[in-house]
Amino acid sequence: MIRILVQDKEEHPVTDLSFTDLEAMNAPYYWVDLSAPGEEEMKRLKQFNPLFYRQIKDSQHRSNRPQLKLFNDCYFVSMQVISPDTLKKHELILYVGKQSIITFHKNNLKGVNDIWHECRSDEQFTKDNIPDDLLRRLMSRFIDQYIMAANDLEDKIDDLDLNAKREPMHRLNRRVFQLRSELLSFRRVITPLMDIINRMISSSYIQTSEEHELFLRNVNENLSRLTHMIESNLEITSDIRDSYLSLTTYRTNSIMQTLTVITTIFMPLTFIVGIYGMNFANMPELNWKYGYFIVLGLMFLIALIMYYFFRKKGWFDK
Repeated sequence: MIRILVQDKEEHPVTDLSFTDLEAMNAPYYWVDLSAPGEEEMKRLKQFNPLFYRQIKDSQHRSNRPQLKLFNDCYFVSMQVISPDTLKKHELILYVGKQSIITFHKNNLKGVNDIWHECRSDEQFTKDNIPDDLLRRLMSRFIDQYIMAANDLEDKIDDLDLNAKREPMHRLNRRVFQLRSELLSFRRVITPLMDIINRMISSSYIQTSEEHELFLRNVNENLSRLTHMIESNLEITSDIRDSYLSLTTYRTNSIMQTLTVITTIFMPLTFIVGIYGMNFANMPELNWKYGYFIVLGLMFLIALIMYYFFRKKGWFDK
């Protein structure tokens, strides 16, 4: 789907246009949004903006990690947007020119849709909004989604930490590794984006106002705080994981200790049974009247002595 939002000469927003209409209008400012475009729509984009088309194709053959590409009169930003509900990552590619901005995404992004509907009003879509302010609005919305996702992960970790003792071992282990995987994936989104923002601030190719530069610095600070939050949560999950492994090791050792005590107690008893089970002809004890009861008493006494010994050593303490 292709959506085009144009500012006419009277600075009013105009929608429901095609690339042909856009070229005919010679509009001073416009925003083109491509959401999961088909082959025909990509062909139209190739004719309208070959440079952006090549960047999209190039990103499809490479890793979708965030990146920034600078040119003389425009730049491209590839970033990942995180859905706060599902924590799924979606790629967003932006073309930012002097008088225009083009967005490309394969999935329906709520943040883009919200900004689009806001900009359809005269109050929102003004000359000052394009392209710097529009980029600020988009990035602000996505940073808010990052923060929501980070807070959601932190709540899950706090809940896991509080209920770790009551959680079944297999479920606790699965949840810990799932949360660590989500945190590491989140960090792989945030860290490259911080580098992009720093390059946008320091680049001589991008001419920005003081307001826009201040915004980028604020974004960088928010990303830095998110990074610290992620690192802190990773340490917490690491502590929970270590506690889980320690508890598992302790329980395993307790089981092995119990089995060892039982085996040790029965070893001399098994030895006695083995001797008197050989049935040699010349075994005087076999003819004793009370031999059976004497052997049973001896076995019971040995077991009792060993039990007392292990208890004195503290092997039966919880």
